[in-house]
Amino acid sequence: MAFPNRLLTPSTWRLVGLGLTTTIFALGALAIVSPAVGAESLGVIPTTPEGREVAGKGMIFLGVRDLAAAGALYWYYFEGKQKEMGVLTLAWTLVCVVDTWVATQGPKGWDSGIWTLCGGAAVVTFVGLGLVQS
Repeated sequence: MAFPNRLLTPSTWRLVGLGLTTTIFALGALAIVSPAVGAESLGVIPTTPEGREVAGKGMIFLGVRDLAAAGALYWYYFEGKQKEMGVLTLAWTLVCVVDTWVATQGPKGWDSGIWTLCGGAAVVTFVGLGLVQS
């Protein structure tokens, strides 16, 4: 088997995928429940009432996006479809990259948690590869 699959057993990869799914769900729930915190974590800091309203609505869109992906991943997990979980997780890497790019465009640039987002994208890619190969 190819790297990274040989590092863990298939059942362990499945559980790692479940953990990542739960993280995606939690981030989506955060964006819906507390849009201001979610927006700030992406470097969006509105300064006007209109800006806060737009940022709040945008974060709800992002939260629903995350919840939809997590719902599909949970379904694949419970159906035992590891390869499908891996394909969706690998596709989610693009979402991570775009989120990171948007965050770098904020007022803090590369200074505020961007490396955490980069690490998150690497983890998503790693887990997706492990799931696809199992």
